[in-house]
Amino acid sequence: MQHSPVKSFMIKVVLWLPVCFAVWYYMRGVIGLPTFFIVDSLMETWLADFIRDIEFKGHLLNVVLQFDPPANLNVPEGQKAELLFGVNSLAYGYSIPLYTALLLATPDEEKAKWIHWIIGFIILVLAQTWGVSFEILMTLLFKLDAAMSAQLGFSSYQKELVALGYQFGYLILPAVTPLVLWIGFHQKFIGELVPGLQSRFKG
Repeated sequence: MQHSPVKSFMIKVVLWLPVCFAVWYYMRGVIGLPTFFIVDSLMETWLADFIRDIEFKGHLLNVVLQFDPPANLNVPEGQKAELLFGVNSLAYGYSIPLYTALLLATPDEEKAKWIHWIIGFIILVLAQTWGVSFEILMTLLFKLDAAMSAQLGFSSYQKELVALGYQFGYLILPAVTPLVLWIGFHQKFIGELVPGLQSRFKG
């Protein structure tokens, strides 16, 4: 039985997905490095007084904080209090294997696939960086002791923006960005899958 072009494409995507996710998870220590370097540079520059270090542990980014200790902590005078929490970068990086599976399932020249993948990877790393960065900010502002969070000096308006940025980076960017990239690179192929779709949009 001959499948429709759309069904054949979806079958290829479904078959490629577990392979791409397996490779992505196995290579997480390498694939996650660009995000780590960007987040580390951003956070230690912007919040240098509060973030002492960010450690890369495969897919985990351990954030080491230093704060003036609140009164309820028995910390010697003049010393900083240190805390550590981890961020799972995989929660924001599944867009990479999803995008890769879409590219592999799409009939295209090998060179074009590589170009599209490299451009897409750079954009998806930036989207992952957004998600990880806003989770760090969310933790600092909403999950620490109020006296410690207050030392960051964020206004109520800025806190609302952080909350919105976190939701956007967690719920929307990882799922939508790979689809937008794939559609942008393959409008001709989409037109072949669904004849008349492009002309319908143009009209």
